[in-house]
This record gives sequence, C-alpha cells and structure tokens, in this order.
Amino acid sequence: MTIMAEEIREIPAIVRTQLTTAAASFDAVAEAIRAADPRWVSIVARGTSDHAAIYARYLIETELGWPVGLASPSVTTVYHAPTKWADGLVLAVSQSGRSPDLVAVVEAARRGAALTVAITNAPDSPLEAAAALGLRCTAGVERAVAATKSYVAELAAVARIVATLVPDSALAAALPRVSDVLAATLAAAQAWLAAEGGELVEAIATAGRALVVSRGFNLATALETALKLKETGRIFAEGYSSADLEHGPIALASAGFPTLVFRPDGPIGGAIDPAAERSRAMGARTWVVGGADVAGQADVLSIGALAGLPECLTPLALILPGQLLAEAVAVRLGLSPDAPTGLNKVTLTR
Repeated sequence: MTIMAEEIREIPAIVRTQLTTAAASFDAVAEAIRAADPRWVSIVARGTSDHAAIYARYLIETELGWPVGLASPSVTTVYHAPTKWADGLVLAVSQSGRSPDLVAVVEAARRGAALTVAITNAPDSPLEAAAALGLRCTAGVERAVAATKSYVAELAAVARIVATLVPDSALAAALPRVSDVLAATLAAAQAWLAAEGGELVEAIATAGRALVVSRGFNLATALETALKLKETGRIFAEGYSSADLEHGPIALASAGFPTLVFRPDGPIGGAIDPAAERSRAMGARTWVVGGADVAGQADVLSIGALAGLPECLTPLALILPGQLLAEAVAVRLGLSPDAPTGLNKVTLTR
C-alpha cells in the first residue's frame, strides 16, 4: 500500500479528533470574528489550500452572508500596492505555513487593521506567528507529497469555525457526525474502485487526460481531484464548474476524454445534470459520484451515507473517492503517488 493510500485512510479519525478537541481555540476565533463584525473576507492560500479557500468562500457567503474574495499575493509581494485592509477578515490557509508570500499578505493585513486568522497543519509556523489568531488542522505529519489528509482537515477546520458562528444551523447540527459519513464514504469508494470503478481508472490512465466537473460547494472537489490527478499521475486533468464547462470547454468532451462528475443530492445536482448530459451526448464516457439521486444509473458511485448531510458538508466526503482515484491511476501507470517527480512537499513562493 502506498503512503498516500494510508494517509487517505486516516482521514475519518483525523476529522473526528479535530472536531472533538481544541474547543477553546475555535471559540476564541469565533468570538474575535463576531467582535470584528467584518464587512468582507479575503482568503489567501496556494495549491491544494486554494481549493480549501474556494470551499470556505462558498461556506462563508452562504452561512454568514459576508462577501468573500480570494487574495492575489503578488499584489502585495510583487506590485507592492497598498490595500485598504480595515474592517475585514483575512483568513490564511496553508498546510506548512511557510510560504513567504502568504506570510507577507497576512503581515500587511494585520498592520492594516484587518483581523487575521491562520489555519495551518504545521505547528509554530511563520504564518501562524504572523496572524493574530491561529488554528491547527491536527492532521499529523503528512509523508506523501500530495496533500490528502491535511486538505480534508482544512475543510473541517473551516466548517467548524463557521458552525461555531452559526450554532443553530443545519451545518452545526450535522458536523458532529461527519466523521462517520467519511468512514462510510471511504469504504464505499474503496469497494467501487476495486470493482466497476476500475474502468474509470483504466480510461483515465489510457487517455492521459480527464475532465472533472461539479458546482457550488463541490467545485473545490472537482478542482482538487483534477490537481491530484496531475500531481500523482501526470494526467492532463482539468476541473470545471459545470456552468463554466458549458461556456466553451464542453467542446473538449469526446470519446477520448473521460469525464468525472461530482453530483451531490438536492437542487445543485439538477444544476449539474445538463453538463453531464451534454458530455455524454458528445461522446465522452461520463462517471458520476453522488448520493441517493444517482443510484441505479450506469457508471455511478452512489454513496448512501450522504443522505441527510447538508450539501455544505459533502465536500469533506466526496473528495475521498477523488483522492483514491488519483492514487489508483498513478499506481496503474507505474508511478509513485508518494513522491511525484519534480515536486516538493513544501513550495515557497514570493
């Protein structure tokens, strides 16, 4: 078994631990955010953590109603442009907490009177020191280069912050059981990939390319799965919102372009379906990962454990089949998903 596969299997226990410990730290961050009452939120991240930031954007905007943007670090580090940081919340998300450009943005935002919060996995990092408040993912040391358990731990940390701010929400009510859903999803995904999902592994490995599609909260899932396929299997995979896919990139859909769709139940599923149907009509074999609504269809992984889980928490679960798929494709190609050529665990950008 690869290290990447081992670390994916640790995820349910990691999330369970994170959600049942360090209550004082999360309460302190929530209280500081309430007191600041920010007019806007800016999230700064890179790589895999950028996808956690996209998830955070959807979650904050839908649950808290604050407008959220993704920061462009080069505005601070390359262009040295002044930014009006006052009255805002700047949230930094990073596994290592060591990238100089993220640190520089947080330092500038703190000097400019924004409330700054860092979510990191590594203790005592420069990013944590730069921020006014810090939270740790507690995913433990991640040995594989491709981030898996730390990514889901970042999602869980974001969800816990927001749930603490809206304690009467469906999000807060469902969060305590999400680790059980992750365990069930992991088991279902492993069994599926060992059986009918093997055709998807073979199709992507043979084609050397893939489309990965979703929308809303799970846009992050599509983007992160595509990144994992690139990192570990050298697959030219592109992640898209289903809405954006129909604005041009749908032209890529063909018999030689395997397509994977993440489709949670509920209204967003109906919004995703037209892109999946057009992809099939244009000749692309299309696999769908989702909840009860996809049961009984061809080329699907239906995860019953998602039933009753608010859509805003499904990205924590739906990424697991994506991570396992990327690991399986790399192994099928004879590559090491643990140490992809040309990549380092920590990337330092300025």
